[in-house]
Amino acid sequence: MNGTEKLWTGLGAGIALGFVVAIGMNASGDEAEQSGPDGPDVVEMDVSGENIRHTPVTRAVERVAPSVVSITTEQPPSRLFGRAPAASSDGSGVVIDTEGVVLTNAHVVSSASRIIVSFDDGVQTEARVIGLAENLDLAVLKIPIRPELKAVEIGSSDGLLLGEPVIAIGNPFGLGHTVTSGVVSATSRALETDDRVFQDFIQTDASINPGNSGGPLLDRDGALVGITTSIRPDAQGIGFAIPIDRAIKVARDLVEVGAVRMPWLGASLEDIRLSIDGAPRVAPRVSALLGSDDRQGLQAGDFITYAGGRSVQGRADLNAYLAGLSPGEDVSLQVIRQSEALNIRVQTTEFPGSTAAPKLESRVGLRLAKSHGGRALSVLGVAAGSASARLGLRRGDLILAIDGARVTTEADFYGAALSALSRHRSSVLITVRRGRAQGRVALPL
Repeated sequence: MNGTEKLWTGLGAGIALGFVVAIGMNASGDEAEQSGPDGPDVVEMDVSGENIRHTPVTRAVERVAPSVVSITTEQPPSRLFGRAPAASSDGSGVVIDTEGVVLTNAHVVSSASRIIVSFDDGVQTEARVIGLAENLDLAVLKIPIRPELKAVEIGSSDGLLLGEPVIAIGNPFGLGHTVTSGVVSATSRALETDDRVFQDFIQTDASINPGNSGGPLLDRDGALVGITTSIRPDAQGIGFAIPIDRAIKVARDLVEVGAVRMPWLGASLEDIRLSIDGAPRVAPRVSALLGSDDRQGLQAGDFITYAGGRSVQGRADLNAYLAGLSPGEDVSLQVIRQSEALNIRVQTTEFPGSTAAPKLESRVGLRLAKSHGGRALSVLGVAAGSASARLGLRRGDLILAIDGARVTTEADFYGAALSALSRHRSSVLITVRRGRAQGRVALPL
């Protein structure tokens, strides 16, 4: 052994001896501290230091990861003939019930011909859609039950604080489980897309990429507080999530009755811009009472400014609040009636579609039939004094769409109008063609 080798050997032996002495001294000190009644808590760890890496975030992720799924969908081929491969897209979801119930976004699965759900342990299974709530961008899936199936702990989105830590888990770009974290940036946020406005979203700075859609947003304890969505593709540095209190209610409705049970106030509403205490805002005004007058605390002309203690910024915002309730529940409202602020309580009901339909048809006053090869509706008659007559519609007009969606039968037309009425709307937008002229007009309901 040369001099250099002896030097490194001596240093190595000295360092090793020093570690032995240090470990022995630390162990003795730890025992002394633990033996005292008021000694500090001691975190035990192995020499690799593995446990020191555990944080509330890592523990939450470990607990929830088995409940998070990756979703791959196959879309129908774009060509009617030929063998063009079906397109696929990726998203995320979360198991909310061990009976095989998975919650995700409607836009992830709405047009899928086949849905494959993958777990973090590599297991794959096919899923079917139980129901969609596209106006809330929610979908409920059903997968086969298996012993290893774990459901996420359901938390609450009520009372989330600005700056509260949150964690998102998803499957961005098909890469598999990816974790991002951030804080709650805002609550009750309105999210506008090309064709609609989504109300009452949670905003966060945790990254929500396209494949994260439908995945869970968790609090620091790993409880589910939201369902993430990336329906706003131009969002940079911000993400959005559907509050879990509303999402769970919608999921329960879809599982139990196959449709979202929306509470109804017995009135049609229209958004009006007004000034309250010098500040401009939008508030829904009661344009007509359609329920039983003796049961309603509302009156025609009332402006609804608060619901359940929270400010109402228009009819869609009010509907977003009501979506978290079930028909039959009371709701506290603050209204402005003849320049006076009043607090009232209204008992909601389920929309009475069967009894509302004939009344609606009488008010609208249109007789319709298929035309142009089934691609439009031809107006056969307009009842005198009806909303359609006051609008100026006449025999021979063609109705192409209602609220932008094509209608081809009279049942489609009145079904869409009833759906709008159940959401407290006072009118629908119809696309009308007369000769070579075409335009859109608001038809009062």
